[in-house]
Amino acid sequence: MAERIYRKLEGMTLEFVSGLLEESPKERSIRYSASFDMDLDFTRFVQMANVYIPGYLDNPVNAIRPELDGLAYHYSYNYLFDAAGTIRDKQALFKLFAFSGYYMDQWATGADLEVRYGKPVFEEVGGKLRITARRDFRLLDATRQIEIGDLPIIQFHWALNLLQSDLMMPEISAPVTKVVLMYMDEDWVDVEGQQLLRGTHYIDRKGLGFGNIAPKQILTAK
Repeated sequence: MAERIYRKLEGMTLEFVSGLLEESPKERSIRYSASFDMDLDFTRFVQMANVYIPGYLDNPVNAIRPELDGLAYHYSYNYLFDAAGTIRDKQALFKLFAFSGYYMDQWATGADLEVRYGKPVFEEVGGKLRITARRDFRLLDATRQIEIGDLPIIQFHWALNLLQSDLMMPEISAPVTKVVLMYMDEDWVDVEGQQLLRGTHYIDRKGLGFGNIAPKQILTAK
């Protein structure tokens, strides 16, 4: 399997708006909710897409999948179909994945925790796409309530996975990832012993408490 190509897209941004951290003893969980404004430079998006998939938006069976780690889990990809020839701005692009039905909202089991994404809510604000999302955490040990100190590093991704399909045989040829475009940089840095892409926004866990998450508590990996 070919290694995925990740590229920073100039003009692609993720800006923190607000956040909240809450405890739910009934579910033994901690939940954070957060709102971010997502944006991109559509001209640069088209240029970069065409480098890796020539005529990307003109092929009706090419596909796209948002990657929103920390915000939501999009469980499928969207074919562009007959909309491909009409997508000429970022608002039309955003509409491809701004439907909550494409997103998972079930508990999933990890190595140390159970995690559940909520279905995100999208709205256009000032030409940008605002996502309001949530995620719940609880321990695998059902006898103990999770504490803030048990939370992992919470990072927020905003990327677009561009997939190429075979125009002649779309029904038997699954789309193949050609490039993932993102707001983050392409190199890795160490954050609390974990490797994050430079430029990634994440929550500062020092002094984090229940209640509102302040803008100063959203750090950038450097």
